[in-house]
Amino acid sequence: MSLKSQKGQVVIEYVLLLMIGVGIAALFTSLMVSRSPETPGFLIVKWTQIIQTIGQDYPD
Repeated sequence: MSLKSQKGQVVIEYVLLLMIGVGIAALFTSLMVSRSPETPGFLIVKWTQIIQTIGQDYPD
């Protein structure tokens, strides 16, 4: 295998790993902060619960 061929393989492997990393990050982000009414993200659900709890607190 020549040096030029190895460099090309390294670039292809790097790009594939980068694409996998970006895909996983996008999936995690959509699961975390999705605003879909059917399946909201867990961060949005918790934030809504916190806001509702604060809103139900009556000042003394």
